[in-house]
Amino acid sequence: MSNHLFHPSAAARAHLSACMSLLGRRRSSPVVGLTLGVFDFCHEGHVSLLRRAAGLCDRLVVGVHTDDEVRRYKGVQPANSELERAAAVRALGIAHTVVVGSDRARMCRDFGVKLVFHGDDWEPAAYRRRWGEELIARLGLELVLLPHTPGIDSTRLRAAVPAVGWWLYSGRADWSRTHIFDHLRDLYARIGGVWFVGEGGRELVRRHFPDAPCALLPEDQAATAAAASIAHYALDVIVTAHFNYDAMVPVLGGSPRPIALVALTHGRSGKPGTSADAARRRAATGEVGGPGVAAAGNLTVHDWSFAPDAYLHCDGFLQAGGSFTNPPPAGRPRVLLLPTWGPRAEARGLLMSRRWREPLRRLSRDAELVLAPHPLSPPRDVERCARAIGARALDPDGRSFVHVAEAQAVIGDLSGVFWEALLFDTPAVLARGVRDEAWPPDLAPSRAETLAVVPEAGPPELADTVLALFGERRPRQKVLAEARLGVIDGCAVARLERKIRELLPPPRGEGNRPARLT
Repeated sequence: MSNHLFHPSAAARAHLSACMSLLGRRRSSPVVGLTLGVFDFCHEGHVSLLRRAAGLCDRLVVGVHTDDEVRRYKGVQPANSELERAAAVRALGIAHTVVVGSDRARMCRDFGVKLVFHGDDWEPAAYRRRWGEELIARLGLELVLLPHTPGIDSTRLRAAVPAVGWWLYSGRADWSRTHIFDHLRDLYARIGGVWFVGEGGRELVRRHFPDAPCALLPEDQAATAAAASIAHYALDVIVTAHFNYDAMVPVLGGSPRPIALVALTHGRSGKPGTSADAARRRAATGEVGGPGVAAAGNLTVHDWSFAPDAYLHCDGFLQAGGSFTNPPPAGRPRVLLLPTWGPRAEARGLLMSRRWREPLRRLSRDAELVLAPHPLSPPRDVERCARAIGARALDPDGRSFVHVAEAQAVIGDLSGVFWEALLFDTPAVLARGVRDEAWPPDLAPSRAETLAVVPEAGPPELADTVLALFGERRPRQKVLAEARLGVIDGCAVARLERKIRELLPPPRGEGNRPARLT
């Protein structure tokens, strides 16, 4: 951040002189200052203003205008919501108090304000008229116009934001922090737009995209109620993960203007309740322009949760030079465990259930066990399982597992991650649960085709089955994986970017464009 010196106008210098006199007279009690603004894209100009203001008072209160007031007064929709703009100002650590509101008189009364600060892009007389001479006199206020930082324009920043919303918000905070972001991150980096987030999701977005516009929503708001905030942005496209689909369609379908909802996922197991199962049940399954595109009111739904070219999660791996050919480890053998996440783990016999602990302990005598937990698995359950079987647990980072290099074998539950593991030539074993999971007959490859290449094992035969695979490579697994996942070439993100951009209407003249982010 630069430290350019800006010289105030003669009128501004007179105000500053009066304020310094005021400070000298009133040191017996703290002097409270107020600055009131939009603070959209909290930039260098805002920081400079707040620092100067804080230096001229004992306590600085910052009032952040509400979204409704910005629309009424400026005729634009701020790119960042009122809660997000307040959070950004608060994070600067300059103000003593940050409040959302536009009632200047009430703020002055509530906090005992005596100094009011603003940039000197206003003329002093005009700014006094804005506040009202009667209010200034009644509250005993001094108005101070501080040097304005030129060359920084929030309006220009807003105009660069495309009309695409990224719905990261979920009533389940862990989904916001991990699973949904995992679907959307790489696409957002190529397209841009506005994130819809809770507190946990905001932290994640800010870590990866510090300057991204955010609509920060209360954590206790249900997704169906929070979706109403989309209407304020006049967006053309909303992108989210498939498990937000059912909650959002009825709300967005009542939109007064056309909107496209894109649902994405990487899960391809086909089990009941998973993305593939839901995609088959939804009339919206299909690709853009295809027969599966469905309309509900003013909402057109494009469901790419099972499109053959939409598998995103190996793109980064391949683009970074990753290979599906995997050498076996030197030294002590290593076995990678890929348990899926899901409720009723014990009843379903999933790999993290108690029935697998003794067989895995036996296997740990002959190999190092590495547990790659699903991002949604509760950390306590992961730690308990790893400790019980003598495994080393990896930290879930919200991304797909992709791969742990140089393993002798992989054991996994039937899940999207299981199919991803088959892309590599490391031999895989399918852990057979207490009851057979559904294997949809309409999804390739079939159960028989898969088990002809990938052995299935229950607890009694698990250790022997895995040990018998040591030293082998299974290149035929990749054919099975691509039959389920689709094309794996590192270009899925680019294909989906192109599809989403095709949903945006062509640019219109500014006079005909609805007030949204411009």
